[in-house]
Amino acid sequence: MSTIIFQKQDGTIYDLDKMGFRVKKFDPPTTAYNYTYQQIGNYGATLTDVQAQQLVIPLTLNVLATDPNDLFLQRMKLNRLLQSHDPFYVYDVAAKDIRWKVYAETASVSRDNSFWRASNVQINLDCPTGYAESSFTTQEYDLASGKGIGLGMKLFSHKWQYTFTNQSDFVFYNAGVIPLTADEHPVTIEFNGDAPNGFTITNKTSGQALKITKSVSAKDNVVITGLIPTINDEQLYMAGDHNYLDFYTGENQIHIDGASNFTIKFDTRFYY
Repeated sequence: MSTIIFQKQDGTIYDLDKMGFRVKKFDPPTTAYNYTYQQIGNYGATLTDVQAQQLVIPLTLNVLATDPNDLFLQRMKLNRLLQSHDPFYVYDVAAKDIRWKVYAETASVSRDNSFWRASNVQINLDCPTGYAESSFTTQEYDLASGKGIGLGMKLFSHKWQYTFTNQSDFVFYNAGVIPLTADEHPVTIEFNGDAPNGFTITNKTSGQALKITKSVSAKDNVVITGLIPTINDEQLYMAGDHNYLDFYTGENQIHIDGASNFTIKFDTRFYY
């Protein structure tokens, strides 16, 4: 079994194996769906909605110790690791570029007729989003070294870019399995360039367009996350036309109007 890692929100990493917690099972299931049906006629029902639910990931481990007192200390240590006032991340070192943000359910650590071990401790890790996420964002990937890019993430095949300079037309590739929507998983867009009359970003694939109506120059830093544009670290809701951009799975054809000498960056994680 590969080593399983817990990572707290402050970045602290805990290797379960090195801490005396021998992982026997860590098998994240596929996405859990909730189906809504409506009875229309006398023969069968019509599917009206499909929603992804929270994911429950089973984790089974043995707790190892050197004597009864050490087993008590190991139990206390495990309780501290599973503290879930805030979510934490879990991932397998064999596929460290994908992680799950989880909360831990209660677990019972029972002595296994021995002073040095508690066997088959069952822990359920609840993942509210229902999906794994990429461990690195699109601005942290490094194609040259492979940093942040794992097997099955579909990022190597076409060497996708997420920073564009003076390109009015380009492709934003959503490599995940769900759309990146402004209300649930917004993409952060950073723009630097000259746009004396403002500029417009159009996603031709989704048919959406977002316009920044305020005049900006290369010295200004424009950041758009969801509905709210920020210019030079100041939120300016009235600087935009209040539209938003979603990004479908796969290729999104993007067009920029009204800007010159610009660089635009897209920063996001993907969900699997």
